[in-house]
Amino acid sequence: MKSLRPLLLSLLAVALAAPLAAQPVKTPVLKGIEPVRLAYVNSAAFLDATTGIKQLVRSAQSLELEFSTTQSELSLLNEKLRTIVGELNKLNADPATNAKAIADKQQAGQEAYAKRSQEVQGPIAAEIGKAMRAFAQERDLGLVLDAAKLGDAILDAKPELDLTADFIGYYNAKHP
Repeated sequence: MKSLRPLLLSLLAVALAAPLAAQPVKTPVLKGIEPVRLAYVNSAAFLDATTGIKQLVRSAQSLELEFSTTQSELSLLNEKLRTIVGELNKLNADPATNAKAIADKQQAGQEAYAKRSQEVQGPIAAEIGKAMRAFAQERDLGLVLDAAKLGDAILDAKPELDLTADFIGYYNAKHP
């Protein structure tokens, strides 16, 4: 009788476990995701003088010309500061006040440039955004990414997904 006990216990265990194993496993319901057409552009190419968006390139050149005197003045002041610092080092004086004045002037120049850049290029950027939406709709694109802003986040992409040149041509044709 003692030799039958292990046999009976194992048969009982199999009999109890068999119905559990026979029950189907419920698989979770996955939400269906529709495929989306995807493309990207590289907005860094928009400012290329030969292949970029002509209107944006012209505005950038205009800004450079507009602020070239400020840039020249700052370069001249930096050169003067280097000369003064050299002379002051000889005299053991503190050049901090001159450096602060130049730093303040540089900051004022940068702020003026940023403000003027927004005034000049802001409307163009808004127009580029509208054109990008129309471009994407015409090509039935569900998502357009800007490779210039993603940087190293794009690990690999097929070259045919890059629509930068196509968009620049599209924009330039509509905005000569």
